[in-house]
Amino acid sequence: MRFGRAILLSLSSAALLGACSGDPTVDDATPPTSDPSDSQQGEGVVLGTSWEALSYPYCMYGAWSDPDGDGWGWEFNHSCIVYKPPATTTTTNTNTTTTTTNTSTACKNPEGTDSVMAALAVSAAKEMGRWQPTQDFAIGNQGYGEILVISGTGRGRCADGACANTQALLDFQKPAADGQVIFPGNVKLSSVALASRLVAKYRDQQACEKQPSNGGTTNCPAEQHQLIFQRSEKGGCDTNYYFVAKKLDGTPLQYPGQLKNKLLWADRVNPYINFQSVGEVVSIDPTYGLDDIGDEATSTGACQATCAKISLHSDLQDTCCSCLGVTKSFKRSKFNAITYLCQ
Repeated sequence: MRFGRAILLSLSSAALLGACSGDPTVDDATPPTSDPSDSQQGEGVVLGTSWEALSYPYCMYGAWSDPDGDGWGWEFNHSCIVYKPPATTTTTNTNTTTTTTNTSTACKNPEGTDSVMAALAVSAAKEMGRWQPTQDFAIGNQGYGEILVISGTGRGRCADGACANTQALLDFQKPAADGQVIFPGNVKLSSVALASRLVAKYRDQQACEKQPSNGGTTNCPAEQHQLIFQRSEKGGCDTNYYFVAKKLDGTPLQYPGQLKNKLLWADRVNPYINFQSVGEVVSIDPTYGLDDIGDEATSTGACQATCAKISLHSDLQDTCCSCLGVTKSFKRSKFNAITYLCQ
């Protein structure tokens, strides 16, 4: 019996060490906001209280913790993800053997949640100028369960005071959006799955940031920073968005790679996050159309090839679009005034 307990403790310790990563020499000591407006949101959204616990990003027992095979498991009262390496295909000829990654497999987008969560990270970087999710977002309730909402602090960082693009993406959690937003591969959004996953990962972010800088890997250090949008272009899964990351005074960050620790709320193992840090430039890779940030520069022709488009400045009603190879026209969605669906 003692031997069995020793094994369990060892496995638990390993899980804790793998929960979060980063250089512990720099820590974000800024406390969560106490802005009174964070306690209550507009339109009947009231913030709830959140439980705290360390996350287990990968399931310790693999597929055994995922009986339905959807890639998400449950261990020690926490959600976890079952790691599955990208599928590869091998082509052989008389001279060489080439192995390539199957992009459609590597960029799976279960119920549309991966792409939307990555788009939220892009939108927060553009509109709020940083990744400080525990300050700029909160957990709320709008009559159909818990959802992620923008905090008063977050709204205060947006030039329009509303964070329109970010709010449009959060409105994907509404029941009216369920099954209406379509992604490449004819993947349809599950608003329930999105809300549940956003809330769970946000709590994981809170828990990780509460861990002291202890010289290990169970805390989430990151420097105080600002993010400045640079460009967008074709990426590994869809569209890469690049940001220049600097200190608040404009000088270079010492550890820009640590900014991945601020993406736990969007799920760092999400293939559409695909966080990269090269010098002072960081990037992530959501689906085209979900971020009205440089999208016009990558559009070609009058007919936009996307099934859903958020447009901050243009009325796209009845304009040409192409969804899954079929030419249609944009219609304003019923769940958000600046979100258009290709129907």
